[in-house]
Amino acid sequence: DSVLDRMGRGHSVDGYRRLVERLRADVPGIALSTDVIVGFSGETGEEFDATVGLMEEIRYDSAFLFKYSERDLTRAHKQLPDDVPETVKGERLSRVIALQESISAEVYADRIGREVEVLVTGPSKKDPVDLTGRSEDFKTTILRGGAATHAPGDLVRARVTAATAHTLIASVG
Repeated sequence: DSVLDRMGRGHSVDGYRRLVERLRADVPGIALSTDVIVGFSGETGEEFDATVGLMEEIRYDSAFLFKYSERDLTRAHKQLPDDVPETVKGERLSRVIALQESISAEVYADRIGREVEVLVTGPSKKDPVDLTGRSEDFKTTILRGGAATHAPGDLVRARVTAATAHTLIASVG
């Protein structure tokens, strides 16, 4: 909460938790993503650990993770010192990246064996017989062998056969 206050975010961790609980209750299977900035002005080890704990609790499907860097014309740039050492920011960023990679790998692996609907966006970069698209929960999905029967814009039902921390691999039909 103290970092959110310094950032001027206008909400609390408890309020955020309640929002996530309501979203998950109202939309079962909802995919959540977030942005996390480590090393914001004055961030202590305890505050960083609280961020890690929240990431472990919420278990985001994906996250955009950054080290804090000053931006001209922002309130933080004008009023708050950039006082967390770059080495500490780097260590913290590495830690949250490793954590999120682990969580994402588990979340994506949980989709194996399930059927998903995929909006085809185009050919796969790695194999022209495969297609790429986005599942209904916005996960990048490779459709094995789909190029023979489907095109960009098609909605395709497919069964997830494998997963990485960033991609579902699925078979069509």
